[in-house]
Amino acid sequence: MKFRSKIIKNFFTVSIWTFVSRIFGFVRDIMLAAFLGSGPVGEAFIIAFSLPNIFRRFFAEGAFNAAFIPLFKKQMHNKDEALKFTSNTLSILILTLITFCSLAIILMPFLVLAIAGGFGYDDRFDLAVYYGRITFPYIFMVSLSSLFGAILNSYGKFSATSAAPIVLNIFLIFAMLIAYGLDFEMGLLICISVPLSGLVQLLILIQSASKLGFFPKIVWPKFDQKLKRLTIIAFPAVLSGGVIHINLLIGRQIASYFDGAIAWLNYADRLYQLPLGVIGIALGSILLPRLSEKTVLNNPQKMNEAVQECLKIAAMLTIPATAALLIIPLPLISVLFERGAFSNVDSQFTARALAIYGFGLPAYVLHKIFTPIFFSNGDTTTPFKIAVIAMLTNVLIAFSLIKFFGYLAPVISTTVSSWIMAILLYKKSRFLGFKMSLALLNPFIKILVATAILSAILILVSFEYFDLLTTSHLRTLYLFLLILFCSSTYFCVLWFLGITNKKGN
Repeated sequence: MKFRSKIIKNFFTVSIWTFVSRIFGFVRDIMLAAFLGSGPVGEAFIIAFSLPNIFRRFFAEGAFNAAFIPLFKKQMHNKDEALKFTSNTLSILILTLITFCSLAIILMPFLVLAIAGGFGYDDRFDLAVYYGRITFPYIFMVSLSSLFGAILNSYGKFSATSAAPIVLNIFLIFAMLIAYGLDFEMGLLICISVPLSGLVQLLILIQSASKLGFFPKIVWPKFDQKLKRLTIIAFPAVLSGGVIHINLLIGRQIASYFDGAIAWLNYADRLYQLPLGVIGIALGSILLPRLSEKTVLNNPQKMNEAVQECLKIAAMLTIPATAALLIIPLPLISVLFERGAFSNVDSQFTARALAIYGFGLPAYVLHKIFTPIFFSNGDTTTPFKIAVIAMLTNVLIAFSLIKFFGYLAPVISTTVSSWIMAILLYKKSRFLGFKMSLALLNPFIKILVATAILSAILILVSFEYFDLLTTSHLRTLYLFLLILFCSSTYFCVLWFLGITNKKGN
């Protein structure tokens, strides 16, 4: 089927670039852990860097694409109308972001307290406010980048959008190297590199969009019917994104009362984000433009085929990744981060959080696949309502468990609420014509069999020999060979069981 090969091709394009970006991200995090560890400067930077990233997820990622892509796809046949609509959107976005960034910079002390109340007014608080005012303009550049990325994705061009985030990690890596080599204040220099990287990302995407002959201009915005429609659709999507990331704020807030916990949860989240980004975010980003096409809208059969192909790919990659996070969290954290200022004790606390995050990985991937079903139909209200239910569940569980699980309380609550969200999204998607096919059962069973074999190897081999290795180089080599062997075995079993054949059985 042509659409199947197109989905697979686009998935590999996005996932490969995402994987490369996450690898650079790991290098960045390894260096941050080594240079700053879980000390005051390290935790202050994490909070300062979190702020623009939290609001990026409000405005730049799912929320904006959810509203813009379906409307833009409907106008692509008339380039003049599409250009007029995009220019209007760009101009409104610029005005909104200038206002928002100015207010955020002025109110930065309150924003820091909102997500890290445990900082109080110690050194971490002053540093986080100072760093936050430097990093926050990143949201301006990356939100504009999201507009140009949405245009490229609508045309089926995914490479530039997927590759652009690599710039941020490269800038941060070089900033640390320069600060270390010149004995410059590291926290300050890496903060300065954040908005600079955002500017470069924006220029890359503007250049890529202009190659398509599509270059929106800054105009005096007219609040016409199309822009009103965009606002009506975007508003619940923004709220939905905000509700989801209140969960992150809750985690930061609770962690700020435990020394070192912000760093532990941050590094656990970073590792967990690797499979989520490569699988879930990649599938979601290619699925929304596909479901927004005229040939797919109002055609439940084509919609089901596209979604179920994504579900099969997701299961094939997510289930073994989940098994690895549950079985070998400590070796993964130890090899990646345990050096310099990041101790073995830090590794143990971080590994516990990572294992719990692992339980929620399939749910988060399902969320990324089911949500485009609603967005492509112009329904951003249902995901918002479901996100509110998940948020309330998260808050209730998180604060109920602090006494018993300490810094792990928000990790547990986030995992539980993610499963609630995934289940509710699936149930509601059936009202839009989605039906889970029994044809998925056969490959799913085969994936479970292959994962069971992979898990047995990890359990038998990793614990037997990993602790005997005394140097970091030997541990790194051993873990690399173990993952390579297990991955090869897993895909060989899938091939033997016939899941990778052309019929997709």
